[in-house]
Amino acid sequence: MSSSLRNKSAPQLRYTPIEQTVSPGAPVSLKCSAAGSPTPTITWTRDHRPLLPSHKTSVDSFQTALGEVVSHVNLSDVTVREGGVYTCTAHNAHGSQSQSAPLNVYGPPFVRAMANVTSVAGEDVYLWCPAGGYPAPFITWRRDGRPLPSSLRQEVLANGSLVVKNAGHEDTGRYSCVVTGRHGQTAASHTFLHVLKPPKIEPFFRRELQEGERTQLTCFINSGDAPITINWLKDGQHLRHDPNIDIKQLSEYSSTLLFKKLGEHHSGSYTCEATNAAATVNHTTSVMVKVSPKWVMEPSGKAVVVGSTVVMDCSARGHPKPILSWMKAPGETAKNFQRLVVDGVNVNLAANGSLVLPDVKPSQAGWYLCSASNSVGKSISKAVQLKVHAPARVVTEGERVTGHTGQTVRVTCEASGDVPLDLSWIRLHSPITPSHRISVREGNIGGRMRAVLEVRAITPADAGPYTCRATNQHGTHTQVFTLAIIEPPSAPSSVEVSHVESRSARVTWTLQQPSVVTIQYKVAEGESWSVHGRNVSVGQWATSHVLTGLIPHHTYLVRLMAHNDLGVSQPSPVTLFTTTEEAPSGAPRDVRVAAVGTYSMIVTWRAPDPLLTHGALRGYTIALRPQNLQGHITYITRPITEPQDGSESMGQYEVRNLIPGSLYEVAVRAFNRAGQGPLSSPRIVESTGHDAPACPASGVSCRGKGRGSVRVWWSPPPLHCVNAPVSGYTVVVTPTSHTHHDTTSTYTNNVWQVNTTNLEKNLNSLPSATNMSVSVRAYNDVGPSASTMPVFCQTEDDVPGPPRHLRAVVTGKNSLLVTWLPPDPLTGSIIHYTLYSAKDNKVAVADVVGTAGSETTWRELKGLTPSSRIQVWVTATTVAGEGSQSPRLTAQLAPTPSYSPVAVGGGGRVWRVGVGSGVTLGCRGFGSPPPSVSWISNGVGISSGHRTQILPGGDLHLTGVSETANYTCRVTNSVGSDSFMHVVVAVSSPPAPAITLALATHHTLNLTITPYGDGGAPILGYTLHHRGRAGEWVETNVDPAVRSLVMRGLVCGVPHHLYLTAWNIQGTSPPSHVIITNTLGSPPGHPQPTEIVEVNATCITLSLYAWPELGCPITHWKVELRHKGPEKISWSPLYDHVTRDTGDLAVCDLPSASWHLLRITASSTAGDTTVMYRVTTTNINGGSIAESVKEVLVGKPGLHVGARWLDAHVVAGVVSAILLVAALIICVCVAVRRRRYEGYSRPGESIDHKGESGQDDNARNRELTYGGHLYSPTPTKKPCAAHASINTQNEASDPYELCPYATFSMGSSEDTLEYGLSLYSMTPRDCFDHPNATCSDRRSQQQQQQQQQQQQSPTYSHATRQRGQSHHKEAEIAYISSRTGSTEENGSRTKSMSGSEAPEGGTGGGLEQQDWAEDHPRDTPTHSSLSYNCPRGRVTSRHDSSTDSNEAPSHVQQRQHFQQPKVTPQKHHHYLQQLQSSQQQTATVAAVTAAPTGSRRMVPHPLPSVRHVRAPSDSSSSDNSPLTPPRPLHPPSRFSDSRELSEAECDRELRQGRETRDQELGDGKANNRDLLGIELSLLLQQHEQQQQQGSSTQQKLQYHKLPRTSQNCPFSINV
Repeated sequence: MSSSLRNKSAPQLRYTPIEQTVSPGAPVSLKCSAAGSPTPTITWTRDHRPLLPSHKTSVDSFQTALGEVVSHVNLSDVTVREGGVYTCTAHNAHGSQSQSAPLNVYGPPFVRAMANVTSVAGEDVYLWCPAGGYPAPFITWRRDGRPLPSSLRQEVLANGSLVVKNAGHEDTGRYSCVVTGRHGQTAASHTFLHVLKPPKIEPFFRRELQEGERTQLTCFINSGDAPITINWLKDGQHLRHDPNIDIKQLSEYSSTLLFKKLGEHHSGSYTCEATNAAATVNHTTSVMVKVSPKWVMEPSGKAVVVGSTVVMDCSARGHPKPILSWMKAPGETAKNFQRLVVDGVNVNLAANGSLVLPDVKPSQAGWYLCSASNSVGKSISKAVQLKVHAPARVVTEGERVTGHTGQTVRVTCEASGDVPLDLSWIRLHSPITPSHRISVREGNIGGRMRAVLEVRAITPADAGPYTCRATNQHGTHTQVFTLAIIEPPSAPSSVEVSHVESRSARVTWTLQQPSVVTIQYKVAEGESWSVHGRNVSVGQWATSHVLTGLIPHHTYLVRLMAHNDLGVSQPSPVTLFTTTEEAPSGAPRDVRVAAVGTYSMIVTWRAPDPLLTHGALRGYTIALRPQNLQGHITYITRPITEPQDGSESMGQYEVRNLIPGSLYEVAVRAFNRAGQGPLSSPRIVESTGHDAPACPASGVSCRGKGRGSVRVWWSPPPLHCVNAPVSGYTVVVTPTSHTHHDTTSTYTNNVWQVNTTNLEKNLNSLPSATNMSVSVRAYNDVGPSASTMPVFCQTEDDVPGPPRHLRAVVTGKNSLLVTWLPPDPLTGSIIHYTLYSAKDNKVAVADVVGTAGSETTWRELKGLTPSSRIQVWVTATTVAGEGSQSPRLTAQLAPTPSYSPVAVGGGGRVWRVGVGSGVTLGCRGFGSPPPSVSWISNGVGISSGHRTQILPGGDLHLTGVSETANYTCRVTNSVGSDSFMHVVVAVSSPPAPAITLALATHHTLNLTITPYGDGGAPILGYTLHHRGRAGEWVETNVDPAVRSLVMRGLVCGVPHHLYLTAWNIQGTSPPSHVIITNTLGSPPGHPQPTEIVEVNATCITLSLYAWPELGCPITHWKVELRHKGPEKISWSPLYDHVTRDTGDLAVCDLPSASWHLLRITASSTAGDTTVMYRVTTTNINGGSIAESVKEVLVGKPGLHVGARWLDAHVVAGVVSAILLVAALIICVCVAVRRRRYEGYSRPGESIDHKGESGQDDNARNRELTYGGHLYSPTPTKKPCAAHASINTQNEASDPYELCPYATFSMGSSEDTLEYGLSLYSMTPRDCFDHPNATCSDRRSQQQQQQQQQQQQSPTYSHATRQRGQSHHKEAEIAYISSRTGSTEENGSRTKSMSGSEAPEGGTGGGLEQQDWAEDHPRDTPTHSSLSYNCPRGRVTSRHDSSTDSNEAPSHVQQRQHFQQPKVTPQKHHHYLQQLQSSQQQTATVAAVTAAPTGSRRMVPHPLPSVRHVRAPSDSSSSDNSPLTPPRPLHPPSRFSDSRELSEAECDRELRQGRETRDQELGDGKANNRDLLGIELSLLLQQHEQQQQQGSSTQQKLQYHKLPRTSQNCPFSINV
């Protein structure tokens, strides 16, 4: 069956209409789709009637590209008349399928007109009521006015149809369908049912008839309603006209078919078909006419040749089918026929009755008779003759006839065949003519013709072939007889050996006379003719023979001897030949494989059996395939090495660059010039050692589980990293700050390390209330994986210990001062202290001290009973509960006019402050008379200055802490003194660690890490930066406790650049010194020319596999050729990439006796080695005109200098150098042009001091924040001096408004603004830092401090870690610092940004984010302060002054201990991200301006500028994780992060700021306020004058000529 027929199918509905209910006037669309083969047709009906198109109804269909037919019915402005049941029908030649769905239209009931129905009696009748309207009306039926059903045979179905079962004539009548709506509306329609009885035919039949007879068939209808139509059919078709057939209509109910004369064609099936209005019935009978046999194929005689196949046709027809039979006459006449035996071999009978005689013989000739008969009439028969002719044939077989010279020789030849038959002798293509020595006698014997040739007195000239030929009219046949003259033979001559192969050779020779030839051969060396000679005899007249069974690659000697009956000749001269090589048939023996590491294994073997090498071995091929990887086979070709001591050859090779932990199938085979031998068997399967896990755990998460406990959970490494087994996991936990904790077995170097085999771990006994850095690494017996990106979680607070140093001082007859120090160590944030006091051992009274996060550690009890004994003690309370009691003290109250002072304020505490941040140290003095407060550090008194400020009340505020120191607060009065000490520890990023190389192998580097301190905070991890030769930088995380590191999977023999950075909570250290080291291995060695090059007359054969390797495998070779001649000819690449699996390479079709230059380059991962040879081909005789192979040095004078310049490598290098110089010149020109217009300069300031990094920063910002709109112009504020402004905050709720904002210019030319003024916001803390600071008295201090910051600030390394770039690139950006630039004297506060204003991308657009929600409450009063930002381009930033703990915000007047956090960018990005995720507080954005016009740039790290990529990590701290550190964004140079204000707004804000300062500071600060106001007024006055003098043209020229990054005011006044 064809595919087209198999694909035919009935339709299948793919989409069908659904029930819908709509209101009148609405449009409706019905859809139906179907698929089938052939393509179906879709039709629609409504209430079982075809749906006709109208002005409201349209039907359309189309076919999709997939062959599906889609049809739509679209109804516009439907009415209740369009409602009904819609049916979709899909049909084709193979079937149909339909689906119906009602369309309900709200409206009154109605009934469509009903057609009359005709039914067959005895069948069930279904009457459909096409009612409409919605809601669906109630349907009833009536007949002639009577309601139905009226009998059991009548039933009304649920859909309203009426069923009349077994209908009869009595059911005929008028039926009415009446529908009634819910509101009583009625409608009706009528139909008339006709029940008719179908016709019934009386059966008739007819027996068999004979040809020529007459007969008739009568069809009678014995029942059925008239009118009835009768038709006749034959074999299912309408009866055709036939003169011998008549149809007679006897009556309305009878018809006769009359056959006048029956014939053969009248046989068949006859059907009478009767039809009335009810049905059509039929009756069929068969008429068979008997017919006598008649010839279809009449037999005929034939004449054939002996041996051919004969088919004698004979076929007849008739009814019944005739029987055919064959007979044969025994004689030569057609009589006495006898039945022919059909044996299936010599005689066969075909299916149609024909006789088949294969390979006919003369005995089968004669007369044959074929007869056909059946039971009707007479049988028929016919006799035919078969003639078989015999062609001429020589029956005597040709033979060799011998005789001696002078004898008479007779040769007899007999032949048979039809006469006339001619028999003759032929010699040398001519008939033999009888002579006196030659005669021919002919005769007829036994029906055969005989001819005898007689040659008398024979001579050697008579020797040779003689042909006997028989000929008649049916053919010719010959036989050859050979006459040989016998005499002693001579030795064969012209002996040659040709067609020499590995195991055969063809020997040819010439004989003087017929004789038997014996070929004798032996191996040339070590065999003798008598013992080892092999003899092969060939027949007379033979002149060649193929020797077989030879051994490949052996030299043989061969000689020939002739012999006959008279003797043996002398041997012919000896001929020498050598068989060619054949591919080895034996495999190497004793193949052994041993894994020698993670990436390599050693394969050793012995040479194959010498008898199976079949030639000189040239090398071996090692085949490797990872098990179960079909087809991935690696072949490595190695040369053969001959031992010096003559012992058996042994092969050995180390295969490198394998997959760790993989099973390999290894086999070895030998090869020679003829090809490769078989692989060694069985295959050796060996596994390489597995490597350390390639990836750490993924999805690391942690949370505090209790007091001093953390729960950590993670997922296994990703699927692509499971090539190495994982034995377990190491959880590394490091506190972000130093803690006092008991040392345990898992705690070393501030790091907890716990191993586990589970996917989660609970770590206990950790410090309470401590932020912990958690990372996880996988490990096995080889080593650990890299660590995951750290996540951070906080341990919960614990119950505090007892407060320390409780003191009770009687201050009056009814008052008592109680002081104490916080518990040590702190186990959480102290919520409050509870002071218990008991009078005369009575019930204690509890007094809560320090609520709302206050750190008050004293309380003066007043209103006590005079002269009473008071007992006091104190407890501390955290969220975990109330701690243990301090020791109890008892004091006796007594009148005390004076008493020694008492110093309070949290003394004895260690404050850890980031370098560059500020802190406020508390100190109060109580005493009578009131004591004075003084501060001492290192034995030197402290007074207010640019770094220290003694606040009202005695607190000491330190700005820009740079070193660790002790600060002692001393309170003194006339009675005595008291003191306590604060310890301030300056915390910075770690110093640069050291990294050294311990051991190098081919694929690994063992490194040693040596830290040189932690900067005051525990090191949270190291980052190893690594790149290969001309590669990208890759960063790898290293746990803080790791001191030795192994880098695996490195490339063999290449240099590797490595440096290390450490990081803690404060930032990243400077990079270590870069170490450049190589893995073991060298470029390919220098081969001997004769080992890899062989030359003949037209070819050069290269054995590249013999090239020596020096530790690193050769990956490929490149072969180039240049012909030597008078013209300069370029190098022609012959093979660009020859792999290690290649054997011998041939360079052929070279002219003989010619010179050529051959250049070969061997490449490995360690480098390339190039050699050049002058190759001389031999002449056609094998002679050499010069040394065949000679190495040519590349720099040798003999080599044409111009040719070297044409080398592609030289040309590429020269072109690259030219392009590089051109690019450098262009860059210098652009830089000079930009410097001419970039920024503003101060009088006397060199052009070199102008900020050159603004354009670079702005370009980077555009790349990093495209679409993020981190900086955008403020549309509602008028910019200062018509310059563009930058807005980063919500204007409606910014507590740090710029006020006022002004710029001015006093330029020496129209194109340059020499001075500028800008203002930005300050916090209340800024008002108390240095209100009297001026520009002139701080410039030198700022320069000195900037140099210190360059040495100590970790911002350099921090930027490097976040961007993943080389460190020296980040030296161009100076991050926000409380002591950087002009703001170094002031406590600074970063401005908060709402989440909606954060840059897009989820990473903050590269800006650092940090939670200091408690540091900038909205209700904090704003205090004004003024300072000048003198050096151009200094970093300008503000951030809050607060402690690093979760202390509540407070004003300075409350004498809280404020610690200014280190600037946001210096925080390490892992820690900052965790703070944002865990505390869910609003992040602050550090506003960064470009650094450095007046400052010295950091010395760049000595590394080339290359691309960096971070090693992939699948932990939860990946780039897609919320803990992923953001990439840093470098704001445009000289830009302020505050929005600009109009001049009026600036004036208003200035006035409000002055009023606020006056209210806050009081009269005592009036002088400072007046000084600042005067300075500000002067600057504003100069600005207004500049605006009045400048023209709009000049301003426009300045605006357009200056770069966009220089349009901001370069100097700042902080308000």
